[in-house]
Amino acid sequence: MPEESREEGLAAAFVDLADTLDSDFDVEQHARRLALHCAELVDVSAAGVVLAADDGAALTASASDERAHALEEAEVEWGEGPAVDCYRTARPMPAIPLAHARARADWPRFTGRALELGFALVASAPMQVRGTTVGALTLFRDRPGTLHAAQLRLGQALADVATLGILQQRALAEQTAVAAQLQNALNSRIVIEQAKGALAQRRSIAVDEAFRLLRGHARNNRRPLADVAREVVEEGLDPTPQDG
Repeated sequence: MPEESREEGLAAAFVDLADTLDSDFDVEQHARRLALHCAELVDVSAAGVVLAADDGAALTASASDERAHALEEAEVEWGEGPAVDCYRTARPMPAIPLAHARARADWPRFTGRALELGFALVASAPMQVRGTTVGALTLFRDRPGTLHAAQLRLGQALADVATLGILQQRALAEQTAVAAQLQNALNSRIVIEQAKGALAQRRSIAVDEAFRLLRGHARNNRRPLADVAREVVEEGLDPTPQDG
């Protein structure tokens, strides 16, 4: 790839991986884009990504092509392989030839399947930022040899940007959920106050007595207080004194 085109590709990749604020953000598609960028920009044959769910309880696999995807899915199923180890330890897995005895000893099923699929070398980089690990990136090569340090650093840099994007999107989703909860609580409080006032005026009773009627009706009918209040305001529900 010409140097100018490579620089443009790198810039586009970093921008793409940092752009996670869309309302239709899909984390699995984001992981696949990371794998595709690595396969294009790093000196590798393919790339795969193993991602953990928000609670860390489950792993999912994405990849730049079908071979790598099949291998990453098998790795997740078996719980064995460089990406799984990299995710669990949050440490990089240096490039290792799959014909090496260590690969066969550490990951017997993974190594056998990888060799069957035509891969000769793997390396993994943790997707971790500020102590939070969300997954691992694996780089695959068809030919033996090694990956230069610059290539490994580039893979790690792309993984870091993708990780920042994922964590940023998760933080935004959490903030949105909290804001929605607070708004719901505020709306409930408002409608309850409205119902207390309406019921107090309707029955010519004190506001505290109106609230006791509302609360008693909700308790006796096993319904949320806000729902009862909304019916008082919008539908003219009139709780009886025995509800209090």
